[in-house]
Amino acid sequence: MGDPASGDVLGQKASASRRAFEARAMSPAKALRRALARTADVLWDLPLVTQGVSQEILDQDGCLELLVPGTLLILLDGPGGGIGLVSVDRQLMTGLIEVQTISQVTRVPIEDRSLTPTDAAMMAPLIDGGLARFEGNLEGHPLLAELRGYRFGAMVEDGRTAGLLLDAPGYRAFRVGIDLANGARQGELQIILPEKAPADAEAAHAPDTPGRHEDRLLLVPAQIEAVLCRIRLPISRISGFAPGDLLELPADCLAGMELMAGGGHRMARGRLGQVDGMRAIRLTWPRSGRAATVADTPAAAGDTEPGQKADWPAMPQIEAPEPAEAPEPAMAPEPDDSSQGTEIVEDFSDLPEMDFDFDFEDS
Repeated sequence: MGDPASGDVLGQKASASRRAFEARAMSPAKALRRALARTADVLWDLPLVTQGVSQEILDQDGCLELLVPGTLLILLDGPGGGIGLVSVDRQLMTGLIEVQTISQVTRVPIEDRSLTPTDAAMMAPLIDGGLARFEGNLEGHPLLAELRGYRFGAMVEDGRTAGLLLDAPGYRAFRVGIDLANGARQGELQIILPEKAPADAEAAHAPDTPGRHEDRLLLVPAQIEAVLCRIRLPISRISGFAPGDLLELPADCLAGMELMAGGGHRMARGRLGQVDGMRAIRLTWPRSGRAATVADTPAAAGDTEPGQKADWPAMPQIEAPEPAEAPEPAMAPEPDDSSQGTEIVEDFSDLPEMDFDFDFEDS
């Protein structure tokens, strides 16, 4: 039979160890308070004070009861197809829009107007920055695997639409009272994230885990076109085209090839060449990561919009001169019956041989 005194000593040691861990670790509520305050300070030098953070475990109906009509609702995209939700009341939304547009928070009465996706987009810096720092503050916490990986998604029209999208059995809801600019505006922010079992949360963040819709997306056809250059011709010239006519291309067009996806999106530029008797393109990926479109080129839409820059110089537009008199097209020779059934071999001797021993680092 064990010694009661010995058991009491072990219990005291366990309690002391637990208190020491809790002192070192940061609770989710504290981590969220610090994350939001730090994000507002870094982004806009804005004093943001949290007046209290409550945390609840709710089902779907309980989450919908939290949503006040007229508040801004924003979906959060999470790992493994998880969906969260953020609710921003009008006072807080107005203050964040003011600090981003006029660099100060006023006390002007809020407008009774319809909410727009632009309002939601103005909340993205605080949401994404706050959630990222929230994860960093929870490093080593048991709930980190469940709460990490959520970022700004899109605006939701109303609570009914949000209820159709929230499909998890349980949710962890954080309600944060926020004071902006020393009392200039006060509002509430609600963050609702789905609950996951520890094993499911870890699996959602595994790098080799297939996506939710991977099988279907792999069946979607993707068409890519390689464009050497673009030329302009008058209608009179085009209407006179005949077999055997030649179009003059610039000598440097091989170095300016573009790969275009559906809808006119430019994916990358490259240089045309040949490797082992086959055509090849040596790619140059866009540095900024933004896929430019045909509309970015001056020939298609004039100058780019303010604040947007193309990822590479636009493909040159060639003005083909109109000939004084179109020559008579040469008649094609009669086909040779002896060549029927033989395989046509393309000759790429005029294309430069490519060397792929290079680094992909930006020069």
